[in-house]
Amino acid sequence: MTRREQLLDILRLGAGPVSGEELAQRLGVSRQTVVQDIARLRQQGVAIFSTPHGYRLNLDPAVYRETLGIIHTPEQLPRELEILVGHRVTVEDVWIDHPVYGRVRGRLDITTPKDLARFLEMRARSPIPLFSEVTGGLHYHTLAASGPDAVARAREVLREEGFQLVDPTPQNILC
Repeated sequence: MTRREQLLDILRLGAGPVSGEELAQRLGVSRQTVVQDIARLRQQGVAIFSTPHGYRLNLDPAVYRETLGIIHTPEQLPRELEILVGHRVTVEDVWIDHPVYGRVRGRLDITTPKDLARFLEMRARSPIPLFSEVTGGLHYHTLAASGPDAVARAREVLREEGFQLVDPTPQNILC
Protein backbone atom coordinates (compact mmCIF):
# COMPACT_ATOMS: atom_id res chain seq x y z
CA MET A 1 0.00 0.00 0.00
CA THR A 2 1.44 3.39 -0.96
CA ARG A 3 1.77 6.25 1.49
CA ARG A 4 -1.04 8.16 -0.27
CA GLU A 5 -3.32 5.11 -0.02
CA GLN A 6 -2.51 4.92 3.69
CA LEU A 7 -3.30 8.62 4.04
CA LEU A 8 -6.69 8.09 2.38
CA ASP A 9 -7.40 5.11 4.66
CA ILE A 10 -6.67 7.25 7.73
CA LEU A 11 -9.08 9.93 6.48
CA ARG A 12 -11.75 7.37 5.54
CA LEU A 13 -11.65 5.70 8.94
CA GLY A 14 -11.37 8.91 10.96
CA ALA A 15 -14.32 10.11 13.00
CA GLY A 16 -13.69 13.69 11.89
CA PRO A 17 -10.94 15.94 10.59
CA VAL A 18 -7.39 14.67 11.10
CA SER A 19 -4.64 17.24 11.67
CA GLY A 20 -1.67 17.42 9.34
CA GLU A 21 0.57 16.85 12.34
CA GLU A 22 -1.26 13.63 13.22
CA LEU A 23 -1.13 12.42 9.61
CA ALA A 24 2.61 13.13 9.47
CA GLN A 25 3.19 11.24 12.71
CA ARG A 26 1.10 8.23 11.67
CA LEU A 27 2.74 8.06 8.24
CA GLY A 28 6.26 8.69 9.53
CA VAL A 29 6.86 11.71 7.29
CA SER A 30 7.11 15.48 7.64
CA ARG A 31 4.12 17.81 7.71
CA GLN A 32 5.31 19.25 4.37
CA THR A 33 5.21 15.77 2.80
CA VAL A 34 1.59 15.41 3.96
CA VAL A 35 0.74 18.80 2.39
CA GLN A 36 2.35 17.68 -0.89
CA ASP A 37 0.52 14.32 -0.82
CA ILE A 38 -2.80 16.09 -0.19
CA ALA A 39 -2.14 18.43 -3.12
CA ARG A 40 -1.35 15.51 -5.44
CA LEU A 41 -4.46 13.59 -4.34
CA ARG A 42 -6.58 16.69 -4.98
CA GLN A 43 -5.07 17.01 -8.45
CA GLN A 44 -6.21 13.44 -9.05
CA GLY A 45 -9.77 14.45 -8.16
CA VAL A 46 -9.95 13.23 -4.56
CA ALA A 47 -12.23 15.53 -2.54
CA ILE A 48 -10.11 16.37 0.51
CA PHE A 49 -11.13 19.44 2.47
CA SER A 50 -8.97 21.52 4.78
CA THR A 51 -10.74 22.60 7.95
CA PRO A 52 -9.57 24.51 11.00
CA HIS A 53 -9.26 21.11 12.73
CA GLY A 54 -7.48 19.18 10.00
CA TYR A 55 -8.20 17.36 6.76
CA ARG A 56 -11.35 15.45 5.98
CA LEU A 57 -12.50 13.36 3.07
CA ASN A 58 -15.78 14.13 1.34
CA LEU A 59 -17.28 10.64 1.11
CA ASP A 60 -20.60 11.86 -0.23
CA PRO A 61 -20.28 14.33 -3.10
CA ALA A 62 -24.07 14.25 -3.53
CA VAL A 63 -24.64 16.22 -0.32
CA TYR A 64 -27.36 18.87 -0.48
CA ARG A 65 -25.99 22.42 -0.08
CA GLU A 66 -27.78 25.69 0.50
CA THR A 67 -26.83 29.25 1.44
CA LEU A 68 -28.34 30.73 4.58
CA GLY A 69 -28.41 34.51 5.01
CA ILE A 70 -28.99 35.52 8.63
CA ILE A 71 -28.79 38.53 10.92
CA HIS A 72 -28.14 38.24 14.66
CA THR A 73 -26.08 39.59 17.52
CA PRO A 74 -22.81 38.01 18.66
CA GLU A 75 -24.62 36.76 21.77
CA GLN A 76 -27.00 34.73 19.58
CA LEU A 77 -24.18 32.91 17.78
CA PRO A 78 -24.15 29.81 20.02
CA ARG A 79 -27.92 29.30 19.67
CA GLU A 80 -27.82 29.77 15.88
CA LEU A 81 -25.19 27.06 15.55
CA GLU A 82 -26.89 24.76 18.11
CA ILE A 83 -30.09 24.86 16.06
CA LEU A 84 -28.30 24.04 12.81
CA VAL A 85 -26.15 21.23 14.25
CA GLY A 86 -29.16 19.90 16.17
CA HIS A 87 -30.96 19.42 12.85
CA ARG A 88 -27.98 17.52 11.41
CA VAL A 89 -26.94 20.43 9.26
CA THR A 90 -23.23 21.06 8.75
CA VAL A 91 -22.15 24.70 8.80
CA GLU A 92 -19.37 24.59 6.22
CA ASP A 93 -18.38 28.24 6.30
CA VAL A 94 -19.28 31.82 7.13
CA TRP A 95 -18.95 34.71 4.71
CA ILE A 96 -19.73 38.36 4.31
CA ASP A 97 -19.56 40.76 1.42
CA HIS A 98 -17.33 43.48 2.78
CA PRO A 99 -17.74 46.95 1.24
CA VAL A 100 -13.96 47.32 0.78
CA TYR A 101 -12.51 43.81 0.57
CA GLY A 102 -15.32 42.03 -1.27
CA ARG A 103 -16.28 38.51 -0.28
CA VAL A 104 -14.51 37.36 2.86
CA ARG A 105 -14.98 33.70 3.81
CA GLY A 106 -13.95 31.58 6.76
CA ARG A 107 -14.08 27.79 6.87
CA LEU A 108 -16.00 26.38 9.87
CA ASP A 109 -16.97 22.75 9.20
CA ILE A 110 -19.16 22.48 12.29
CA THR A 111 -21.01 19.16 12.09
CA THR A 112 -21.20 17.73 15.59
CA PRO A 113 -21.82 19.12 19.08
CA LYS A 114 -18.12 18.48 19.74
CA ASP A 115 -17.15 20.63 16.71
CA LEU A 116 -19.50 23.32 18.00
CA ALA A 117 -18.02 23.25 21.51
CA ARG A 118 -14.49 23.48 20.10
CA PHE A 119 -15.48 26.44 17.88
CA LEU A 120 -17.21 28.29 20.72
CA GLU A 121 -14.19 27.71 22.94
CA MET A 122 -11.87 29.18 20.28
CA ARG A 123 -14.27 32.08 19.81
CA ALA A 124 -14.35 32.82 23.55
CA ARG A 125 -10.54 33.07 23.61
CA SER A 126 -10.28 35.30 20.54
CA PRO A 127 -10.27 39.11 20.73
CA ILE A 128 -11.00 39.31 16.98
CA PRO A 129 -14.56 40.41 16.08
CA LEU A 130 -16.87 38.09 14.17
CA PHE A 131 -17.37 38.78 10.46
CA SER A 132 -20.98 39.64 11.25
CA GLU A 133 -19.89 42.41 13.62
CA VAL A 134 -18.53 44.29 10.59
CA THR A 135 -21.88 44.07 8.79
CA GLY A 136 -24.34 44.80 11.57
CA GLY A 137 -25.02 41.12 12.14
CA LEU A 138 -25.59 40.14 8.48
CA HIS A 139 -23.64 37.10 7.33
CA TYR A 140 -24.06 33.96 5.27
CA HIS A 141 -23.34 30.27 5.76
CA THR A 142 -22.96 27.45 3.29
CA LEU A 143 -24.98 24.62 4.82
CA ALA A 144 -24.71 20.93 3.98
CA ALA A 145 -27.20 18.21 4.84
CA SER A 146 -28.50 14.89 3.57
CA GLY A 147 -31.37 16.71 1.88
CA PRO A 148 -33.39 19.94 1.83
CA ASP A 149 -35.78 18.85 4.60
CA ALA A 150 -33.16 19.10 7.37
CA VAL A 151 -32.25 22.63 6.28
CA ALA A 152 -35.92 23.62 5.99
CA ARG A 153 -36.64 22.39 9.54
CA ALA A 154 -33.62 24.26 10.90
CA ARG A 155 -34.70 27.46 9.08
CA GLU A 156 -38.17 27.13 10.61
CA VAL A 157 -36.77 26.87 14.15
CA LEU A 158 -34.41 29.79 13.54
CA ARG A 159 -37.41 31.92 12.48
CA GLU A 160 -39.47 30.73 15.46
CA GLU A 161 -36.65 31.78 17.80
CA GLY A 162 -36.52 35.26 16.29
CA PHE A 163 -33.57 35.05 13.94
CA GLN A 164 -33.93 37.25 10.87
CA LEU A 165 -33.31 35.20 7.73
CA VAL A 166 -32.23 36.98 4.55
CA ASP A 167 -32.25 35.77 0.96
CA PRO A 168 -28.69 35.62 -0.35
CA THR A 169 -29.51 37.82 -3.36
CA PRO A 170 -27.32 40.61 -4.76
CA GLN A 171 -29.55 43.41 -3.42
CA ASN A 172 -28.91 42.18 0.15
CA ILE A 173 -25.16 42.29 -0.29
CA LEU A 174 -23.28 45.39 0.87
CA CYS A 175 -20.83 45.95 -1.95
